[in-house]
Amino acid sequence: MHANFSLLGVPVTIRPTSLGAGLLSALVVALVTRERRVALGIAAGGLWYTADFTHVVGHIVSSEAVGAPMDAVDFGLYPMSVYVNHDVSPQQHIGRAGGGVAASLLATLVLLLLRSRVTNSLARQLLAIAATQHGLLFVLSMLPVQLVDGGVIYTNLRKLRR
Repeated sequence: MHANFSLLGVPVTIRPTSLGAGLLSALVVALVTRERRVALGIAAGGLWYTADFTHVVGHIVSSEAVGAPMDAVDFGLYPMSVYVNHDVSPQQHIGRAGGGVAASLLATLVLLLLRSRVTNSLARQLLAIAATQHGLLFVLSMLPVQLVDGGVIYTNLRKLRR
């Protein structure tokens, strides 16, 4: 597959399955909100991708910082970081994985801070949705499962302790 665009110099391929996460987010928000269901659901669908892209940008920046740059992003149901060179140190693996996690956590905290300063109810709802999405991505990415960042971090921390 060819790249659809470049993000900070990293080629990104978008697959049709990438619509799934936004649609699911839209549906969940529409089901749990009482007022403005349609508007908030549609907004949540779009906002989900800000969480995904923030997380990916964190990976791109951190992978460059540790000297093991990302080669591509394959954006299906969720974005997958593509690295051609897997022969990197445990510290580099941790650094690459930690960037997405850190970006998601930072975005969550910034969005919550902004929400605490805003008085408009619609803006507060949108900021709460976005903060929840970024926070959910942070929590899920920290699970100790090899498929996600937490698994990579925990596996490589164990290697360093040997």
